[in-house]
Amino acid sequence: MKKIIYILFSLFLFTVPLFSQSEVDALRFSREDLHGTARAMSMGGAFGALGGDLTGVSINPAGIAVYRSSEVTGTMNWMKEGSKVGDIKANKNTFNLDNIGFVGYFPLRNDVTPLINFGFTYNRLKSFDKKVSAMGDARGTLLDYIYNDYKVGLDNGAISNPDDLVWIEDKYDPFLSQPWLPTLGRNAFLLHPNQGGTALVPLDTRGETAFSEIGLREKGYIDNYDFTVGTTVNNVLNLGLSLSIKDVYYSLYSRLDEDFNDGGYTLNNWMKVSGAGVGVKLGAIYRPVNALRIGLAWHSPVRYAMTETYQAEMLEDIESYLPSYVNYEEGGIHSAVFTNDYDLRTPGKIVASVATVLGSNFIASVDYELKDYGNMKLKLPSNSPDDDRWYDGDNEIISQDHKMASTVKVGMEYRFTPQFSGRLGYAWMQNPYDADLVDFGDAVIAGANTIHRIEGDTHYFTGGLGYRFNQNFYLDMAVVYKTQKDDLYPFPNYYLNDKLEVDAAPFSLKNNSIRGLLTLGYRF
Repeated sequence: MKKIIYILFSLFLFTVPLFSQSEVDALRFSREDLHGTARAMSMGGAFGALGGDLTGVSINPAGIAVYRSSEVTGTMNWMKEGSKVGDIKANKNTFNLDNIGFVGYFPLRNDVTPLINFGFTYNRLKSFDKKVSAMGDARGTLLDYIYNDYKVGLDNGAISNPDDLVWIEDKYDPFLSQPWLPTLGRNAFLLHPNQGGTALVPLDTRGETAFSEIGLREKGYIDNYDFTVGTTVNNVLNLGLSLSIKDVYYSLYSRLDEDFNDGGYTLNNWMKVSGAGVGVKLGAIYRPVNALRIGLAWHSPVRYAMTETYQAEMLEDIESYLPSYVNYEEGGIHSAVFTNDYDLRTPGKIVASVATVLGSNFIASVDYELKDYGNMKLKLPSNSPDDDRWYDGDNEIISQDHKMASTVKVGMEYRFTPQFSGRLGYAWMQNPYDADLVDFGDAVIAGANTIHRIEGDTHYFTGGLGYRFNQNFYLDMAVVYKTQKDDLYPFPNYYLNDKLEVDAAPFSLKNNSIRGLLTLGYRF
């Protein structure tokens, strides 16, 4: 059903360039990582009902009203990001400023609302820095996938004539109007005319098994800037409001090699995305008794304006597999660098929290977050001359393939002395996919970038220490270990009439990272 819907929505679009975004792109910028100060991270990020910490303010803006003094803090982060496919490992090390901010405390000398606090916080919500390598024998091939994509293009009218795929120097560029994968395949001779010239046929690899190799290099970030105001009512109910501005940068280089006994081909993709978005957060923390804190926060959807540049290339050495009547020239084909603007609306989020503070020695806290990834929406920019229905098919697929996902965070802190504290925590982030997408592996991609991941649940194990030098200065340290298992696809599975036609045979990708965080704070 999903494929039928996608084809139907594409029927009226084939007269304009067919490169657009997909559900893979929408999800990339909608998921966040565990982030914040060393204290909050060492407690699994469970700070929504506690406040008095810049991460708590980021989760629930009402946490700013807990402050009874002004504060300035900064957090440095060292991270080693690792991936493993079989026996192949790839690692990347980064060092960043992950968190910085201040809170201004302003007493009002009013019994009902005794204060109003203002603050600014910068947080790195997500780092894209990653390397992935994988290799092994393939079941289905990229050649199979491209040929089936070509046949779908003929059936739905996206390709009106096979000759429309042929690039002619200085005269005709099919990348402007034709599907990219068939265009690359045709000009790299993976698809070539039959002897009568009446149709395109796939390269005959004589039934040989391809050896597949994947290489990925990703860089980038999602940064968040919160401007927050909050107050307390009768020192029982804290209220807060934040304006959130987000900044995105992402770059990707991907390589897919498939080699046969006497030749093969390589698909290269380059992509860069930059953009900014805005949203709001509302929060409340209720303290019915001194030992109990109950928090509730709402994060609105974020509307991003994105600009993307992209380029693809197919290189080949396949003369041994081509019939003699084909006028073959080795070398391949590459597109120009194209630019595309689009908007993305990420789903909103609800955060419910509860914490207990027992005396001056022990804190325990739990946060529960709920986010409906089926509400992600791709949109054209408001000034676009194209049809408003451009992304309707993609958005329908997004709603089918994604679900409401939960995040649970738990943490505790014990103060051994008035100066020295120890902390432990754990967080679990549920994957956002509908079970059918996980089982069938038929995600919809855009353009020529076929390599993608179906991500699994994420687990964080955290711990740390804190030391107060005096009433003003403090130092917090944290260690965060993250683990996640993904399915790494060289291209999506392809089904015809519920039958698997092209088996992508995804690799099992094991991800892990270890982070060391150091926060220095000053209260005055």
